[in-house]
Amino acid sequence: MSSIKSISDGLRLDDVQVAWIQPWLSKFGAWVYSGRIEKRQSSIIAEFMATVEKRDYPEREMCNDDDGMLIAKVVDKIYHIDRIAFTLLLLRYAFGSSDRAIARYYHHIVKPRQMIRRNRTVEYRKPSMSTCRREIEDIISSAEYLIYPYLKDAFKKREKEWKSKNNSKNVLTSLSQ
Repeated sequence: MSSIKSISDGLRLDDVQVAWIQPWLSKFGAWVYSGRIEKRQSSIIAEFMATVEKRDYPEREMCNDDDGMLIAKVVDKIYHIDRIAFTLLLLRYAFGSSDRAIARYYHHIVKPRQMIRRNRTVEYRKPSMSTCRREIEDIISSAEYLIYPYLKDAFKKREKEWKSKNNSKNVLTSLSQ
């Protein structure tokens, strides 16, 4: 089982937060999938994308390069916490994979573990597909929960920098006149 799910079990974003983060992650996923992220950079996402085949998708809305690089720095933090969660995020947002397709992938890579059966006996076995679907939903939700505050702060910080930069330019131009 993914370590992200165990450390943030039950923590979820509210509807407003989900409505804010998911479009950004979707645009970022389209940006990553388009190949805009430089392969020569030492980016974990670029290394992952080099290992998979691209599929043809209709044109999706994507973020600009500044936003993409900003989001990439935040999403890279998930890689260091949990590589499975990182992979599941990229499958959903970069490749547009359905939850069932992601669950099939997760079912393929998950290792057998102790599980409680319906008759309350403990058995060492691989989880079912429905269990995998529930787990990937929890893992992706938990990863989004962890990303949200860092991404929100990164956008706020960048906006403050832009404002202070523009204000300093305005002060300089008014002084020179």
